[in-house]
Amino acid sequence: MAGIGFTLRRLTQRDDLIGAVIGYGHSVFISAGPWLLTVLALVAITVILGDAMPRESLELFRSIIVYNFSVSLVITGPVILVATRYLADRVFEKRVDTAPALMVTAMVLGTAPGLALAVWFYFFVCTIPIPLALLALANYAVISAIWVAGLFLSALKAYVRVTVSFGLGMTGSVALTYFVGAGFGATGALAAFSGGLALTMLVLMATVLAEYRYPMTRPGSLLRYFRDYWELALGGLVYNLAIWIDKWVIWATVPDTSVVGGALVTMPLYDGAMFLAYLTIVPALAIFTVAVETRFFEDYQRFYRQIGDHATLEAIQENQRSVERSATDGLRSVMVIQIVISVLVIFFAPAILEAADGASRQIAMFRFGVLGALFHVMMLFCGILLMYFDARRPSLILNLVFLLANGGFTWATAQLGFPYLGYGYFAATLLCFALGVVLVFNVLRQLPYFTFVRNNPSVTGA
Repeated sequence: MAGIGFTLRRLTQRDDLIGAVIGYGHSVFISAGPWLLTVLALVAITVILGDAMPRESLELFRSIIVYNFSVSLVITGPVILVATRYLADRVFEKRVDTAPALMVTAMVLGTAPGLALAVWFYFFVCTIPIPLALLALANYAVISAIWVAGLFLSALKAYVRVTVSFGLGMTGSVALTYFVGAGFGATGALAAFSGGLALTMLVLMATVLAEYRYPMTRPGSLLRYFRDYWELALGGLVYNLAIWIDKWVIWATVPDTSVVGGALVTMPLYDGAMFLAYLTIVPALAIFTVAVETRFFEDYQRFYRQIGDHATLEAIQENQRSVERSATDGLRSVMVIQIVISVLVIFFAPAILEAADGASRQIAMFRFGVLGALFHVMMLFCGILLMYFDARRPSLILNLVFLLANGGFTWATAQLGFPYLGYGYFAATLLCFALGVVLVFNVLRQLPYFTFVRNNPSVTGA
């Protein structure tokens, strides 16, 4: 992402307001496009179709999207991280001829297992019409493909096409669903929504294939990376499980849930509050990509470049201190901005929920969701910094703790009753942010050791 960040930073440094707006706007779609697209579209469709579609049909449509969204994110997580590492290595070697085959292979590996699971679930567990089940499968496949195509955005700088594709897809999904859903129920709404997502997927794939004009060669070369980087694959699975584990625990333990289609269990009050809370981290993601990550990356590059140029011990230690300062300043700056945003959102929570057609019962869980999102995004940035130094084991530990804490704390607080929903997610993210800071600065303090020993293949024998 740092490569795109440098390009967008030049836009923000223009002497006009438009440059800043364009730069940060592109950054939003590049850093958070897929999930932001889905969350915004779901919120808009729920508000628009609230009175135009029967409640059960709207709930059935929304539940299918949420299930596809969650399961696809979990199953594609390992593939995306490993494929990202593979693509990064090829870009470093200036040998990107395998990129088209990589995209196809990653899409197959990321989509096929979940699609098999979806066939079993929608056809043999749920009690929904066959046309709706077929559309649910198509929707799952499209969402999974978008997750996978998104990994190539870090290597491409065609941010205008990326932004336009997400914008057209989201607008098309909402517009088509509004016109079709009111007359054809859940089946029509799902067909229209999937059509808008398919437009995004096709534009992203076309962008990748246009940039990498190579024949499909060595499609199986990605598979060995799963053996060599199993910590990445497991980390991707665990992290995405951790993101969704609190919702799954709530669905399974809280009595105030909604069941449609025979087996689609959700809790709209909790789910809606959490989805809205996640939107508060969008500015932090944009600022991190454009401003923080680029400055950190410059110090990071200088550290390793001067080692390659046989720098003295004093120069290496000075560069190490620069990396520590840029990481500290960056995390502090983003946290201050996110705290300001979170405080404002918490203060105006009743008005925000009213505008989003929410309920007064959601105010408390929404506020704790906003606090949880604050520490979640900071924990995410700690994880990104760990991956810069290839600290796969500490990153995996952080994700495992997040999974156990989010699931355990959510279960424990759910036993206390409805007023305590949201406390578990907040407690888990607070704990994991603290752990993430400890892990990051432990690596930074031992950076020469990590460079010359832990991550040195000639020493480790890797």
